[in-house]
Amino acid sequence: MQTKVKSLPKKEIITEVDGRRLKLTNLQKVLFPSVGIMKAEIINYYINSAPYILKFINQRPLTLIRFPDGITANKFYSKNKPNWTPQWVASVKIDQEDDITYIMANEPATLAWTANLASLELHPMQIRANHLKYADHFIFDLDPPESADFEVVKQLAMKLKPFLEGYGYHPFIKTSGSKGLHIYVPITPQYDNATLLKSVKSLAKSYIKNDPSVTLKMSKEKRKGKVLLDIYRNHRSQTCVAPYSTRAKSGAPVSTPISWDELSDLESSRAFDIYTVLERLEAGVDPWDTFFDHAVQLHDHADMSKKKLAEYAKKRDFKKTPEPVDSSTPSNVSNNRYVIQLHDSSNLHYDLRIEDEGVLRSWAIPKGLPTKMGIKRLAIETEPHPIKYLTFEGVIPKTEYGGGEMWIFDTGEYEYIKKDAKKIKIKLSKGKIKGTFTLINTRDSQWLVETDIEESGIKSMKGTSPMLASMGEKIPQNASYFHEIKWDGIRVLIEKKGKYVKITSRNGNDLTEKFPKIVESFSSQEPQEIIADGEIVALNPNGTPNFSKVVGRMHLTGKDTIRKASIKTQTVFYAFDCIYLDGLSIMHLPIERRRKWLQVNIKVEEYVRFSQAFDDGEQLFQAIKAQGMEGIMSKLKGSKYDAGNRSKSWLKIKVRETDTALIIGYTKGKGDRSALFGSLHLAKLENDKLVYYGKVGTGFDKTKMKKIYKILSTIKTVKKPIPDSIEEERDTIWLAPEYSCNIRYASMTSNNTYREPVYIDMKKI
Repeated sequence: MQTKVKSLPKKEIITEVDGRRLKLTNLQKVLFPSVGIMKAEIINYYINSAPYILKFINQRPLTLIRFPDGITANKFYSKNKPNWTPQWVASVKIDQEDDITYIMANEPATLAWTANLASLELHPMQIRANHLKYADHFIFDLDPPESADFEVVKQLAMKLKPFLEGYGYHPFIKTSGSKGLHIYVPITPQYDNATLLKSVKSLAKSYIKNDPSVTLKMSKEKRKGKVLLDIYRNHRSQTCVAPYSTRAKSGAPVSTPISWDELSDLESSRAFDIYTVLERLEAGVDPWDTFFDHAVQLHDHADMSKKKLAEYAKKRDFKKTPEPVDSSTPSNVSNNRYVIQLHDSSNLHYDLRIEDEGVLRSWAIPKGLPTKMGIKRLAIETEPHPIKYLTFEGVIPKTEYGGGEMWIFDTGEYEYIKKDAKKIKIKLSKGKIKGTFTLINTRDSQWLVETDIEESGIKSMKGTSPMLASMGEKIPQNASYFHEIKWDGIRVLIEKKGKYVKITSRNGNDLTEKFPKIVESFSSQEPQEIIADGEIVALNPNGTPNFSKVVGRMHLTGKDTIRKASIKTQTVFYAFDCIYLDGLSIMHLPIERRRKWLQVNIKVEEYVRFSQAFDDGEQLFQAIKAQGMEGIMSKLKGSKYDAGNRSKSWLKIKVRETDTALIIGYTKGKGDRSALFGSLHLAKLENDKLVYYGKVGTGFDKTKMKKIYKILSTIKTVKKPIPDSIEEERDTIWLAPEYSCNIRYASMTSNNTYREPVYIDMKKI
C-alpha cells in the first residue's frame, strides 16, 4: 500500500495510487510553517494511513477544510463536489432536493486527491450512503474552558466512560487534535435524527445533574469555568473531524484514536502528529479496530425492543432451540433489510420479516408472496423477532414453537412507500425478488398481500432446457457425491402456476395431454409456482421401469385413447430437482438445497414421487443391477444447475452386460458412412433357427469400420434369413452367419432386442 512521492518538482508530477492516475501539484508547498511540513508529506501520510482512516470515512458524505497556502493563510470549507473532480471519486446527495453533492473518500486515491487540494481537515457525517437517514454513532465533544488545562477534560472523559457503560454503551475515545477529546459511541443505524438528538440530550442531562462542572450551553459567557459537553455535533447537518485526520494546527497534529488505558498518561490533545501516528499504525496499534462490533440500540429504545420481543422469548426455550435471543446488530449495515424464510413447520409456509424500530416485524404467508398483479395472498402477522433472525437458518426442535427446518429463501433491502396501522407498502430491492408489495390489514392479525409485479418470474424461464449428464466410467468413491436411481423414462420439466400445469420434454415438446393423471396430481401440489425436473416412468409390477411402455404412452393421440391408456399403463413422475420456486429461480443454489426445497414442497402420492438419494453408490449400483435396471446417477454436492448443458457434475453410470451374437447382415451406409456401412444386424441360433436380436451401430471409428467392411465384403450374401419385419430392411445386405460379434448393452427391450448395444469386436466362427 505504501506510496511515497520520491521527487519534489516545483510544479507537478503524474503518479499512480492503487491504479488511479493522479496529478499532484506544488509538492514543496509548506503547509505547516512551524515544523516545515510540505504538501508531499501530507499526501504521503494519507496514503499510508488509508487502511485505517477509510474504515471510518468510507461511504460517508465529506466536508473538506482546505488551506491552499498553509495553516497561517486563508481557509475555506468545501462541501459541494467541484465540476473538475475525477470521475472515479464517489459522491452522494443526502437529500434528492438538496443542491449539494458531497464527495466520499472510499479509496486511498481519493485521500491522496483531497490531500493534494491541501484539505488538512476531513469532516465526515455520521451517516453512510447505505443508510443516509440514520447515524451509526453519536459523539460527545469535550471542550475545556479557556482557563483550564487538558487535565480537566481527561477527568471528565474518565467519568463519562463508566456512565455510558452503565447504559449498555461501549464508548471509544480519541484526541481532537486541538484542545479536547471526542467520545464516539457506536449504535445501530435505525433512528432518525430527531430521535437520536432527543436520546443523546436526555443522556447528557442525566449526567450533568450529578456533575455541575459540566454544561451543555454553547455560549462562552454562560459556560465560564465549565467543561462544554458538546452534543450538537449530532445534528444531521453537522460533522466532526475524522479519526486519523490531520488538524490545521501548529505541528501537524492528528485526531488520534487511543485506548482508555492510554488516557491517564496523555498530556495534550496534540500529542500525536503525522509521524508518530504512522509509527503507531506500523506497530499494529489500532485501538478502534473493533469499533463497529459494539453497536447497540439507543438506551431508551433498547427496553422498548425487549418489550416487543417479550412474546417471542416467552414462546421459546433457548436452551433447546438454536434461534437467536438478542437483537444486537453491527452498525455498519443498513436498518432497512428484509428476509424471506421457507419454514417447514407443521404447515409449510413462508415468513416475511422486515427491520422496523429495532425488531423484525414478521408475517407468516402460507402460499408465499404473490408473483404477479391480481393475486392476493393471506398473511398472518406474528410476534416481532430479533434482528439476528435476518440470518437464521436451522432446525427448530419439533417440541418447540415453530418446530421444523427453516431456510433463507431471499434477502435484501426494502424501503417504506407507505406505513400506517392498516396499510403497509414496501419496495424490495438488492435480493432476487424485486417489486412493490402492499399489505392490507383486514382484521386482528390477518392481512392480505398483493404486488405490482406485472408478470410472474416463471415467464422468464420459458424455453429453459434440462441440465444433461456426462457418461461416467466408474462410480465416484468419495463423499463429494450422492447417488440416485437412473430412472429409465422420459426426461421432462413440469411447470405449475396456480392450477395450470405444463409438461415439456427434453426436446421442448408439449406432453401435457399425454399424461392426464400426472397433470391432475401435480396441480394440487403445495407450491403456487414451481418448475420441477424429473422423469416420467412406466413401472412393471415389481416396481422396475419399463421404457417401452412409457414411450408408447408418449405417442398416443385422442383423449379417450389416452384416458384408457392412463388406466391400463400407469405412469409416475419421479422428481429429482427443482429450478424455480414461488417467484425465485433457484438454479444458482447448491443441489442439496434445491432438492431439499423440492422434497418439502412435493407431496408424494400415486402419480408424483420424489427420487431418493443414497450415500453408498456401489451398494445402490449392485442393487440396481440385480433388479435389471439401467443404472445410477452420481451428482456432485454443492453443484449448480447448468440448464441446457452437459455437465460433469452429473454422471450417469450404466449397468452394462456383454453378449455374443451372429452377424447376419448390415445396412447400407449414409452420409459420412456412405462408402462403408451403417450398422450390423445381429441374431442368435435358437432351436436351429435364427432369432433376431437387433442391430449395433456404435463402438467403431472410421478406421475400424474400413477393416470390418473389408471382411463383410468377403462373406457370401444370402436371402433374408429371419421372418421378422425390421427397420431399414430395403437397405440391408443379408449375409451368411460366418462371423460372431461381441457387444456391450444396457438391457433387453420388450421385443427381445438389445438396448443401447455397443460394438466390442468380431471373430470368425
